[in-house]
Amino acid sequence: MKVKKAIIPAAGLGTRFLPITKAVPKPMLPVFDKPTIQYIAEELRRAGIEELIIVVGPDSEVIMRHFGAAPELEKRLLSDGKQKLYEIEQATCSFNVKFAIQKEANGLAGAILCAEEYIGDEPFALLLGDELIYAADGEQSCMERLLEIYEKTGKSVIATMEVFGDDVSKYGNIGVKSEENGVMQVDAIVEKPTIAEALSNYAIIGRYVLAGGIMSRLKALKPRNNEIYLTDVLDELAEKGELSASTFNGVRYDVGDKLGFVKANIEYALMSAETGEDVKNYLKELAEKL
Repeated sequence: MKVKKAIIPAAGLGTRFLPITKAVPKPMLPVFDKPTIQYIAEELRRAGIEELIIVVGPDSEVIMRHFGAAPELEKRLLSDGKQKLYEIEQATCSFNVKFAIQKEANGLAGAILCAEEYIGDEPFALLLGDELIYAADGEQSCMERLLEIYEKTGKSVIATMEVFGDDVSKYGNIGVKSEENGVMQVDAIVEKPTIAEALSNYAIIGRYVLAGGIMSRLKALKPRNNEIYLTDVLDELAEKGELSASTFNGVRYDVGDKLGFVKANIEYALMSAETGEDVKNYLKELAEKL
């Protein structure tokens, strides 16, 4: 079954970025000239996903406004002859977006279940909004890669990358039974293991394509520490031979981390045709002073 829908959890409090996230939802923090959640939406459009379900908190009207129409702004831009800016504004409301409210902070799986009315038992993509994965024009994106594997195998598939040292304990970790043509068969998952507990050096990152029936599996789980854990379902799938993993092309930015956020802003500014050369010259001048 072709994957047509995606869930983007965007209800987190973003406490690592206080005080700005007291008033501005973390997914709306800008990387260069767009909020991070718009990059996620554009990644999904590029991969052919037709419908986005964004799970927001009760006080996240700003995300809804961002993806909604702004007739007064549009009218002013057109009357001022600012056609390019009008087209930029139009792009933000051109996505097919639905919203689900997460009233209780009960983890990632809880956020996914908030979107059940839109997903049912269909397969869906899942993208975490604090990770950006840049793919150049003509390069297969991470989500395109996962969808390709899902369509060939019918199995759930997750993105993975190699990590080392203390970073192993920061991520979910996969056991790899076998690998063929870059596709790994996952046989177990452990959540944020110690180095001694790790099954491999492969970490789970925030891109998934999940086969139909995941919602039913999540609802059948018993909560732990008042949360339902997606990794519990993924581990069940792995034990049954129903979970694959793949590395990906492109560059990953952890924009949920302050240093990662700064790196993303600098590198996206460097990639901009509008500012890239000026930013490069500025960084060279700055480097001479350090």
